[in-house]
Amino acid sequence: MAIPQDRMSTEVVEGVFIAPEERTHGPLQSFEAGPIALNDPSAGLSYQVWELVWEPGTGNFVVYPETTGGSFIILNVADVLHCSFAFDNNGHVNIAYTVGGDSYLYWYDTNVAGWVTTALTAGTTKPTLNLDDKRTTQTNSNDILLWYTKQQVDFTWNLYKREQRERFLDEQLMATGVFPYIYKVGMNDVLRGQLALRMTA
Repeated sequence: MAIPQDRMSTEVVEGVFIAPEERTHGPLQSFEAGPIALNDPSAGLSYQVWELVWEPGTGNFVVYPETTGGSFIILNVADVLHCSFAFDNNGHVNIAYTVGGDSYLYWYDTNVAGWVTTALTAGTTKPTLNLDDKRTTQTNSNDILLWYTKQQVDFTWNLYKREQRERFLDEQLMATGVFPYIYKVGMNDVLRGQLALRMTA
């Protein structure tokens, strides 16, 4: 599926996911292109690949840069089952995660100039974050998108999206009758946002 700004594309423009979105993400591991250092977008938002890992022994969310710099503990949460992350335009780490049957979003809210944790609506499944366009020419229009699915009363699944520019408040229905689990989200090699879902978690 290709992803326009406010709706699913009526014409699929399929391509190959741009690195690192082509990698396999584990339930407690996520990869994302990001800045040269945390909170430092001076070299762009695709300077290097970062890895987010949730550590069962400590409960820490830790980010690791692959090229330069050291690791950082971002947040501590117990009993996490799933996580995803994205950098915003200022190089802040934002994390979506699931504990038990509940999902949450830890994000930097510019309105309060600080970090907040937002509880997502009941039934939110595999919340997945991405910055839709990391090119330096798009910093005035790009956005962090939060994607997830929900099972309906007839046992079908719907796809939903929320946007950082709306403070993740508005739940937008993007598609009905989809596969249950988000697998990958990111830009493809023909510069279109692309989403992949599958039947198994």
